[in-house]
Amino acid sequence: MGTQETMPTDSQIESDFNIQDEYRPDPLAPPGTYQGNVIQVGFDPQGQTIVWTVALQGNHGSMSDGETEINGQHFQYRNWLPRAGDENIMTPKGRSTKRQAKINMLKQFADEMQVSMNSKEEIVEGISEGLWLGIPVFVKLTIETYEGRTRNNINRMSRNPQGDTIEVVNEDDTPF
Repeated sequence: MGTQETMPTDSQIESDFNIQDEYRPDPLAPPGTYQGNVIQVGFDPQGQTIVWTVALQGNHGSMSDGETEINGQHFQYRNWLPRAGDENIMTPKGRSTKRQAKINMLKQFADEMQVSMNSKEEIVEGISEGLWLGIPVFVKLTIETYEGRTRNNINRMSRNPQGDTIEVVNEDDTPF
């Protein structure tokens, strides 16, 4: 049995608002390269992706609103893993299969991050044991619009050899 829907009255809506007056788009970081640390790594089984969350730290400046600090902002990067059938589909440029392209991108990423991602077992271990948490990184942020929404996107990520590895127990435990 579902909930009963009724015609609302002004007194039933808890808060007064005016969308036209109050709308503010989320601030964006200017495109560029920033320092940060990996604070979370997870797996999205539906998308077959490894999802890296980076918290920016050690940078100067603010977001597009001129108020929100860049440091402390979280952004995500995804690695796409090969799926069954990818070996039968060519990339749009026709130079390799989707499987080969995903493996090549994963190898380049692992080399730049200086982590081992040679097999699904190593990936499961890296995520489940938190082996990649705290890694200092450089991220290249871009701005993209998809389905009418504009947001920042990590275009490239690599280990920062001069950065300090931080200890991350859980995402809420980051020092910034």
